[in-house]
Amino acid sequence: MKEESDFKKITIIGVGLIGGSLGLALKEKKPNFKIAGIDKQAIIEKAITRGAIDEGTVNLEEGIKEADVVILATPVKIILDLLPQINPFLKKECLVTDTGSTKQKIVQKANKVLSEDIFFIGGHPMAGSEKCGIESADPCLFHNKTYILTPAPKSNLRALEKMSLLIKMTGAKELILDPLEHDRIVSAVSHLPQIIAVSLINAIGELALRGNNNNYFKAVGEGFKDMTRITSSPYKMWEDICETNQENILEMIQEFRNYLGILEDKLKNNPSRLKEEFQKAKILRKKL
Repeated sequence: MKEESDFKKITIIGVGLIGGSLGLALKEKKPNFKIAGIDKQAIIEKAITRGAIDEGTVNLEEGIKEADVVILATPVKIILDLLPQINPFLKKECLVTDTGSTKQKIVQKANKVLSEDIFFIGGHPMAGSEKCGIESADPCLFHNKTYILTPAPKSNLRALEKMSLLIKMTGAKELILDPLEHDRIVSAVSHLPQIIAVSLINAIGELALRGNNNNYFKAVGEGFKDMTRITSSPYKMWEDICETNQENILEMIQEFRNYLGILEDKLKNNPSRLKEEFQKAKILRKKL
């Protein structure tokens, strides 16, 4: 079975950090792959110059025509808008996937609007950067990172095998989850950390402003910088995530608030008991 021969044309819609990195990774592994991009003209030109795509267009029909694989690498709400728009231009048995950070609504929409002879598999590479755009694209972005797949009822084994092969080419590690499970898990390991980072730096900012004392930020070390690095990521992406995964994120905020309460109680009443929490955290961190 020569799955690679099925990839005569791959179209990436949204050639930014993730889409551009996918293009670079696939071209590095298989230079003969024909990869087309759909985006704004200025971005297309940069993506071609960088070698992430071979050709590009601003026109959906032109870019999707005869594509064997279509990758939607845009913010979540744009993916939801694009799914019905691309359906008329997809060839029979085309594999459609996405890179959205939430999955339930995307998979539901794909099931509703894509034709029966189109195979959709939701995707979410757990890789990224606080930077954005084709300028920051990196062929090594996915190396040893988890790439989550959320197959839809319209998916079939052959389509899943194709998707698995593409993921392998990027150097990522595959994890298959139900869309509901995906959204709950990433709300804890991805979305909650963003909320915490935003809260942390803004809380310190309020302290500095309240006391008119910029020494708070002058005193920060690398730990604080590491914990708040992700606050530089674009709000547009997080706006869509918070809107489409609101319930799960709220639940995880409450879980975190409860655990902070446990730490607060130990600090207040028996500080020596914090040792067990620090040791437990150290053990868990080593497992990552």
